[in-house]
Formats: sequence, structure tokens, C-alpha cells
Amino acid sequence: MIERPYDGCGKCLLGVRRLSRVKLATSSPERQREDVLTAAASVGAHIIGWADDWEVSGATDPMTRPKLGPWLRDERGPYDGLVAAAVDRLGRNVVDCLNTGYKMRDEKKLLVTYGHEGPWDLDDPADENRFTMEAWGAQMELRAIQRRNRDATVKTRAAGRPKGKPSYGFRYVREVMGGKVDRVELHPHASHVIREVARRILADPDNVTPSSEAARLNRSGEPSPADHLAVMYGKPAGGRPWQPTSLKNILLSEAALGYLMHRGKPVLDKEGNPVRLCEGLWDRATHEALKKARPQAVWNEALEPCLSADGDPSLRAVP
Repeated sequence: MIERPYDGCGKCLLGVRRLSRVKLATSSPERQREDVLTAAASVGAHIIGWADDWEVSGATDPMTRPKLGPWLRDERGPYDGLVAAAVDRLGRNVVDCLNTGYKMRDEKKLLVTYGHEGPWDLDDPADENRFTMEAWGAQMELRAIQRRNRDATVKTRAAGRPKGKPSYGFRYVREVMGGKVDRVELHPHASHVIREVARRILADPDNVTPSSEAARLNRSGEPSPADHLAVMYGKPAGGRPWQPTSLKNILLSEAALGYLMHRGKPVLDKEGNPVRLCEGLWDRATHEALKKARPQAVWNEALEPCLSADGDPSLRAVP
């Protein structure tokens, strides 16, 4: 049996898989699994568990990855080494790959990847050079991906279209599944939730605060922005609670006015006007009233960059 619990045989390996973006059409998780099992069998080893880091960038330090990190920090129990489908599943830059590889070497643990004959021996110059070159290739590929993403972001922003994830209260509409964003509109439920929060704070700013509203939303079982976004894109909710800080960010950001945002500020067109994506959660008067509703010390957290829009006549500033 290639998958079984740790038994101290000296070849109890942890299967390592990682993918930056998980889409319904991808078969990468299954391919990686088959490659990992094949690589483990080739050295007479078996799998005791899986460190599956889905939706985790290759630029993330392996020591801090949600699933792999605890194993590397010796927080998950004994294991005899790592097995991955390729070096780039361990990390996407030379430093991270070498740090992980040398950690396995120094701790006398095995390091196995599909396509390499036998475990890596980083005390052998030829193996060390090959491992380093594969890590270098992974790093160059990551740099190319990052450069393409930056270029695409600049072009998309210049065209007045959003890129990235929609702010809470908004949603992207695509006429073709997986295609470009055709328009932005208010999310029927989320926009109602956040508008109700704004109404309650403006109606009684001395007693209703972002902290009390976050607690109220948690008690009512309202999905937090992170869980709402996950469900909206067909992924399971993680049970993450509302946090007062994130609620303040949503309430105070000009994203709520319906503007295209970049680094926390509205993107301006050639005439110097904010680029609007759709109607806002509320109007400018309400935005200013929310900023004045509580002492500035309460609103001192930095705002997160996101989306926005302008002008809901049903949401006026409370005198």
C-alpha cells in the first residue's frame, strides 16, 4: 500500500502539492498526485499524508505555507522526507527551494521529485547543480508570470476595467464563463448587508460601532467577506468571522462609491475624473458622514485597495 500511516520504516514521506489557482477545468491536482505516488514508489517509499496548498502562490515561503509549513516547522509529527511532482512545487525561487532542500539534507531526510532518479543528494555537486538549475528555472518562470500579470493589470486599468477580486457588496458579470469582466454590478445580498451596517452606524453612532456590527453579523451567521467571496466563486466557506478592521475598511473606502481603484485610490481618466464601474453602495454625502460618525481614532486602520461606485438615493447621510 503506497499510502499508510507513519511506521518508522525510514521511508515515510509527505506528499507535497501546490497550485496557485484552482479552477474547475484543471486536472493539475490529480496529475500531481499521480506523479507524487509514482515518485514515492520508485524509491520504495510510502505516503503518510498530503501537504496540499491550493490557492497558494509559488512566491510563498514554504515555511509559511498553510499546509506544508507546519510540517517543516516540526509541528505535525515525524516524517522521513518530502516527495513532490517537481521542484517548482516546493518553491518558485532559488532561495526557498535550496533552503527546503538543505533542510532535508541536514536533517537526514529524503527529498524526492518526479522525473529525478532516486532521492536528491545535495552533497553531490552534480545533483546540487541540477537541483539549483531546476529551482532557477522555476524562479524565471515566476518572474515571467509576474511580469505578464503586471502588464495585463496596467492594460486593464487603462481600459477602465477591473482586475482582481470584487469588493464586498459588488460582483463581476461575465457573458462568457471564464472570459473578461463585461460589467460590475451590486451584489443583491451583500450590498443589502453592508448598507444595513452603514444605516445602523449613522442612525446611532454613539452606540453602534464596527466592532458591535461585526459581532452582530457573526451571531447571525452572515458569511464574512472572505467566505462570501469563496462561495460566490464556487468554493467552500472557511468559517472565517467578520473582523471590525475589515468592516471599517469596507465602510470607509472610496471603493464603496463605485470607482475603479488602484492602491487604495480611485483611478482617474484623462480628464482627471474618477473612473466609475457601476452605481455605488451609497453616495458621497453618506461616505463623508461615515467618516465623521466616529472619532477619527476609531477609523485609524489603513484602508484596503478595492472596487467602488456612486449614488444610491436611498442611502442619504443622517442629519
